[in-house]
Amino acid sequence: MIDFEFEFSYADEKHMALKNVKGKIPTGTCIVLCGGSGCGKSTLLKCINGLIPNFYEGTLKGFCYINGKTCSEMSVGETGELVASVFQDPRSQFFTINSSTEIAFGLENHGLPQAEIQLKVDEAFRLFGLERLKDRNVYELSSGERQIVSILAAWAMNTDVLLLDEPTANLDYAAIEALHHILLQLKKQGKTLIFSEHRLYYLNGIADAYWLMENGEITGCFTPEEMAQLTPQQRCAMSVRNLDLANLSIPKNKPAFHSRKPGFDFEVSGLKFGYQKKKGRLIQDLTFSATCGEAVGIIGANGCGKTTAGKIMSGLIKATSGTILYNHKKMSRKKLQENVLFVMQEAEFQFYTNSVLNELKYGQRITPEFQEKAELLLKKFGMWEIRDRHPFSLSGGQMQKLVLMIACLSPKQIVVLDEPTSGLDARSLRGCAELISEMQKEKLIFIITHDLELIAQVCTRCVCIADGKIEREFCMYGDSCMKDLMTYMKTNFSMSEDTEPSGTKTPASAIHPVTKILLWILAMIAVSTTNDLMVWGVNAVLIVMLLADRRYALALMGGGISAVLFGLHRCFPSTALSFAFVFFPRLLALWLSMCTFIGGNEASRTIAALRYMHVPEKLIMICSVVFRFFPVLSRDMILMRHAIRTRGAFVTLWQKLCAFPQYIEILTVPMALRVIRIAETLSASAETRGIDLKRKRHSYISLRFTLWDIPFLFLLFTVVIISV
Repeated sequence: MIDFEFEFSYADEKHMALKNVKGKIPTGTCIVLCGGSGCGKSTLLKCINGLIPNFYEGTLKGFCYINGKTCSEMSVGETGELVASVFQDPRSQFFTINSSTEIAFGLENHGLPQAEIQLKVDEAFRLFGLERLKDRNVYELSSGERQIVSILAAWAMNTDVLLLDEPTANLDYAAIEALHHILLQLKKQGKTLIFSEHRLYYLNGIADAYWLMENGEITGCFTPEEMAQLTPQQRCAMSVRNLDLANLSIPKNKPAFHSRKPGFDFEVSGLKFGYQKKKGRLIQDLTFSATCGEAVGIIGANGCGKTTAGKIMSGLIKATSGTILYNHKKMSRKKLQENVLFVMQEAEFQFYTNSVLNELKYGQRITPEFQEKAELLLKKFGMWEIRDRHPFSLSGGQMQKLVLMIACLSPKQIVVLDEPTSGLDARSLRGCAELISEMQKEKLIFIITHDLELIAQVCTRCVCIADGKIEREFCMYGDSCMKDLMTYMKTNFSMSEDTEPSGTKTPASAIHPVTKILLWILAMIAVSTTNDLMVWGVNAVLIVMLLADRRYALALMGGGISAVLFGLHRCFPSTALSFAFVFFPRLLALWLSMCTFIGGNEASRTIAALRYMHVPEKLIMICSVVFRFFPVLSRDMILMRHAIRTRGAFVTLWQKLCAFPQYIEILTVPMALRVIRIAETLSASAETRGIDLKRKRHSYISLRFTLWDIPFLFLLFTVVIISV
């Protein structure tokens, strides 16, 4: 039983985030908090799991009892033993890099014995039939698979209550179906489920009650039967999305497609593409055509190459082969970048200025006509009053509107939208649909999406990618088109068809991580001394270690760089390049030693080794954060460069050099803000999973020295003796 009553206002904010919000939730009940963005749903969840006021500052009044225990007398970690939390973006809440160690993380913090932790992790995958997700790199999984791992991690905590904050915001149709079946099993186990959610259709048969929130208050409580009886107009007024996709139909006022620019044609023929780490080709023979005034939905199973195809059409990725014609002219990659705008799912990567209005003006030729159009757009879509606000201070729905306005005002005639409505409520979805319809008057729009409500409202047709080519095409007019499309998706989309470029299990290293830690310490000593012989010796041992770990490409790269530097140093011992011969081998040693820690599953093994060495937990947590940020930031940096290139800013090397400070600013500031946001969510996730609990911790991973460690320990000893 959960019994609560809250009033809360965030620090430095005048208005109340929660106003006399109270309720009682019986054990085994599923409650869905619904309503528009910013109405207080997530804040209520943070009050229940103890993050407010222990983590997020503000003024809280009221009480919360969980199974008779007073939450105000417990820390966040202690509350986490009663309530497990699942956040919206799993990438921002994962504390480790491996799926198995991620599930074990909370169990380690709760002080369970190693054998029990291992049994619980195995049970989590086995019970839900997800053994294929065990021991995988979480950043090589699809969005749906990552979210499911986060739910398994919450289940493994063995709490009676699970809080889920918009768990489907970044999921596709197949992942949502898989999540639905998992939630049914949790319901049968008697778990109490509390959702903050915009997508509601997948909760049929799971939800026991819907609580409508508006302006920080619970304004209505509905049974599933009462919610089903609401008219579309009533749901729209409450900013509640469709409860049953079977009722989806094409709106009667949907504008008919008419090509507004004769001769405006965009043709894709025989595109092929494959990632280096993936056997075979992701895109085999992609061929289709479109024209101005169309809004073409691009759909497909998990990892089929939809986003990759969009980036190829935008000139951000180079196809292996194939041609793209625009107005019957063959387009190079550079020409595609000049004519096609790619709007990515991550809105925050696409803002470079300090206000909404300046963001619309950025890179544009400012004329009276442009200013008038920008003002009309802002007023029409409710953004005029916040035109001077910083883009990063906007809500998720407002950010999506802003990137769509940027696309609408762009001189580029072709726009590719990647999941433009993820995490949006009904009101924001309708606003985005209206903006897309506005763009259709002058542009050709491609929409990569699984949002059937958006498809019904704006798409003129849908093309379905399967096996690297267009398998089916649906005209999105007529009474039966939505039913046919949903039948196709249900039949053909499955998470088991995951074709991510590198989602294979990584074999564990044969070398004990303590050996690697000793080598890293030696590398730190070497780079801080003037002993060049020690530096070369450390680099040689590191390269051999990488070969033993079967990381051949990295070893070859390190060996090649070392050979070139050593050869130049021997040939030109006393030249102006002497500084480079001293500096770069040391930099190489630092890089190679870090790579031995973070590749594959090594980050998790290193953390386990530090725990076996009785290193203080706070230092271990710092290492965990550093290790887990490497794969995230490398991917985010690629997205950042793509966003800059598609906006037409700093495309050439000369442009980057001419305005180097500005280029660095727009490359780093959004990244820094994203790091801050991820760090905040990561810390909140760690708090709810008991990171601060004063318990003796046992590691999930078992480590033992093998014969492989003997030669490397001997090499370390030899390097030290020879160098001295």
